[in-house]
Amino acid sequence: MTLLMLASVYMASAQFRKLPAEVTDSFKVKFPTATQVSWRDRLNSFQAEFKEQGQPVKANFASNGEWLKTEKRYNYELLPAAVKDGFKKSKYAEWLIKEVVETHDKKDGQEYRITVRKGDFSKRYLRFSVAGQLLDDSLTL
Repeated sequence: MTLLMLASVYMASAQFRKLPAEVTDSFKVKFPTATQVSWRDRLNSFQAEFKEQGQPVKANFASNGEWLKTEKRYNYELLPAAVKDGFKKSKYAEWLIKEVVETHDKKDGQEYRITVRKGDFSKRYLRFSVAGQLLDDSLTL
């Protein structure tokens, strides 16, 4: 019980690091029109949750201010035709679409993640390139 309490105190204190000015400065340059900004300490990065043109967005930054990743929820109907075509040709085309997220990161560039579900226990993340190629298919909880 004592270890659990100590771990909780440590985790709580780890979540309250001071937000570096480099991070907020970099954020303001990359997202000058952002509104309703809130920050979270992700231990290995800082995550901003905000609105951009009324849409919810998440962006991660390293403590030195380097941009790492941006995620935006997306409407399936607004996906590029190539991505919709790639999904329709996948073996998951008949599954229920739960969420669509557009991601941008330094390593992989722009991609689309479609979360699909079949029944109560089968849920998958599908990653598509801008060209509609299925890049990854992973099981999720």
